[in-house]
Amino acid sequence: MLNLRLRPEEKAALKLRSLYENYGYSFYRMSRFEEYDFYADKKDFLTSKNILTFTDTNGKLMALRPDVTLSIIRHIKNSESVQKFYYDEKVYRVPKNAGTFREISQAGVECVGSLTGENIREILELALLSLKTLADGKKYILDVANAGIIAELLKENSNKKEILKCIAAKNIHGLKNFNAPEKITDLMKIDGSIKNSLNEIDSSTAKIINSLENYHGEIKIDFSAVNNLNYYNGIVFRGFIEGIPESILSGGQYDGLMASMGQKNSKAIGFAVYLDSIRNEE
Repeated sequence: MLNLRLRPEEKAALKLRSLYENYGYSFYRMSRFEEYDFYADKKDFLTSKNILTFTDTNGKLMALRPDVTLSIIRHIKNSESVQKFYYDEKVYRVPKNAGTFREISQAGVECVGSLTGENIREILELALLSLKTLADGKKYILDVANAGIIAELLKENSNKKEILKCIAAKNIHGLKNFNAPEKITDLMKIDGSIKNSLNEIDSSTAKIINSLENYHGEIKIDFSAVNNLNYYNGIVFRGFIEGIPESILSGGQYDGLMASMGQKNSKAIGFAVYLDSIRNEE
């Protein structure tokens, strides 16, 4: 009898697949590489600017996939209706604080089209359920913020890049040194309580988060989740599981990417789960 022993990240991927399919998401399979020019034109939307390339037999420069979302959005033909996908793929990039390219396993979901608040709420719920599935009884938390608020406050600020670094590091002193708007400092001081934080964010975001009342113990407002205004424009979030030092899940709204691909009337939101963190934890 064949004895199949699955690695921890493979077991995690199977559990997530089941979860996403139960919510009506379709599996999306893609090639491991795309034309280099496609990624070169979209570097502002990449986590890592380094791209691993090779020359095809026809002389065309190709790239091993550094990002799943870009590949999915590129191949969507009709974005007027709401389309929901999930994936279980590998990407090839240089992770933060790493000096070389690595193959990174990740699973996730993407929801694109004429999205409503309910679609956005569903993604946040799936993010929470993904964390719960992988936590296996451990504590977990989903940090949520709105990148659009920060983008508006920094629209004309010449210290935008430095201020964003301070936000990510929760460096209140640094914010003052770079003359960040006082409103940003106030947002950074939010204690995370949902009820006490609702007045600090826009009403539409507040309504969505408040609708997840069953998860209030595992979801909180934290504006340090805002770290990439080139990619995200609305709700952003990241997830943590007890015992794993870095975020294991991250995502948000990326309407700007849709617009850059000629789909200006469409919205998009999704997240990725970094399965390698599960393997490292085991």
